[in-house]
Parts: sequence; C-alpha cells; structure tokens
Amino acid sequence: MFKFSVSALEKAPVTRRGEADAAFLDLDAADTFAPAGDVSYDLTAQLVSGGVLVSGSCSCLMHTVCGKCLKEFDFLLEAPDLHIFFELEENQEELDTADDIRAELLLELPMNPLCDPECQGLCPVCGVDRNRQHCSCNTAEAAEKVSPWSALDGLKLD
Repeated sequence: MFKFSVSALEKAPVTRRGEADAAFLDLDAADTFAPAGDVSYDLTAQLVSGGVLVSGSCSCLMHTVCGKCLKEFDFLLEAPDLHIFFELEENQEELDTADDIRAELLLELPMNPLCDPECQGLCPVCGVDRNRQHCSCNTAEAAEKVSPWSALDGLKLD
C-alpha cells in the first residue's frame, strides 16, 4: 500500500494508486473526526540524491460535527500536494511511508470544522440554530450579562 521497494526505485520511479483502509489513520471512536470511507492515494516515489522523494496526493471522506451549530456533516480531507523526502539507510530494501502519509493527512484536519463557511451557529441566549430560523434575542446585551469580566466593571481602584 504505502511501501516501496528500493531496488525497484533504482530502475525507474514507482507509482502507487488505490484505496487503503482508513484504520491506518488510527483515530479513536471518541475523536471529533471519524473516517467515512477509505483513503484514496496517488503516490510516486523516485530516487533523488541522498534518498527518496515521494510526491502525490491523498484524500479521505471524514465525518465530524460543526464547531458553531453542532450539525453533523461530511467533508473531504485532502493532502493534494505531498512532497516527502526520506533518507535511505545503508542496505535498506523497503521504504514504508505510511506514518508520514498519516501525519500529512492529519495535519490537514481543520481546527474548527464548519458545515458551511457562512454558518451562523447557535444563539448563545436561546440556543436556536440561526441557520434554520431567526430569533429575537439581543445577543450583544446577553453577552454583556454573562461576561466573566462584567464583575470587574464595579471595581473601584484608588
């Protein structure tokens, strides 16, 4: 899957295309992100001075929850422009790139996943999903009342 024979690379670059079980991403069931399909990959490995350059792309359909409105949704996790250099050890016969491919994919996970870039989220006062319906809450006034800093407003310093 993500392994390359060094002796085959000495003859010509080697290309691997296909799908791999997303279990290699090693995401726990309790994680925010869960694979919703296999990992698709298109990788080419070639010998360069001092090692092997693996380039290509990987992608996987992921399932998560929106950070603003808590709606579940799927999105395509992509590492579209991979370029990873591996130093070869003396007499190395095989190169396993799975750990590095996994790391590159996981680095592409969003910090705050959004179901839509225009997601308005939940109302902090009444909890209604503002993407589906409008509420009449005054969120600025409510934010002032629940601000942890509002207790300092009455503080008098001499």
